Amino acid sequence: MCPTGILEMGNELNMRIAYTPQVKEGKAKYCTACKRCEYGCPDWCIYILNESDNESTAKKAEV
Repeated sequence: MCPTGILEMGNELNMRIAYTPQVKEGKAKYCTACKRCEYGCPDWCIYILNESDNESTAKKAEV
């Protein structure tokens, strides 16, 4: 479903005993934020964050 192919199956199980997807190492910069993964996730557990949102969250966590 990802047009850039940056997602792969992770090695951690979630509470439903399913392997969760993860971004391939070093490929995060290729994400186009098309949100296909977000819309295609049956449990709505994948979501896209803007880098600015992610940085502000990290700053709050540091305080």
